[in-house]
Amino acid sequence: MRNHDDAILREQVERLGRPSEEMLDFEIGRLERSELYKRFVFGILAGLAAVVAAIIIATNLWVAVLQIDGSSMNPFLRMDEIVLAVRTDKPAKNDVVAFYINNKIYIKRVIAAGGDAVDMTQDGTVTVNGTILKEPYVAELCLGSCDIDFPVQVPPGTFFVLGDNRPASLDSRDSAFGTVGRERIIGKIVCRIWPLRRR
Repeated sequence: MRNHDDAILREQVERLGRPSEEMLDFEIGRLERSELYKRFVFGILAGLAAVVAAIIIATNLWVAVLQIDGSSMNPFLRMDEIVLAVRTDKPAKNDVVAFYINNKIYIKRVIAAGGDAVDMTQDGTVTVNGTILKEPYVAELCLGSCDIDFPVQVPPGTFFVLGDNRPASLDSRDSAFGTVGRERIIGKIVCRIWPLRRR
């Protein structure tokens, strides 16, 4: 059977004629270009896959992109703005942090940490460990929605948080909200990434 196939192949070659050297060079060049193109495309796809994988890993391990929902951090952060949070479970006082409570993400400002004594007067003035806080980020000081008795001591491993928009913020002044445990913190807000400029 093989001899028969070889005979047919020889017959076809003789009928068509042997390819010239130029034709062979052209065909070899075409095949080489095709192989180079395939390698080029594969390299680009492999590079894109590596970039996507790096972004996914970075997002899961180091950063989080969040969209603001609500007005509790006005005027610092506004509704629908997109912000970048860097992962941490050790925020400092005055840091704006994102955290989970009952599977919902909140963004508030850290006012005090575990062991600190927090007091708040009827006019909304906040005192931490006997020192009155200077809060230029707050547009309107007020006691707001509060059902806890001040002064309070922040439990170890937790943070007392408040929204900048005190009249509209649900935060640690509410006993159902409470202080925020370290394990619930997603990260510290480091910048607004959209919109690039405010109107």
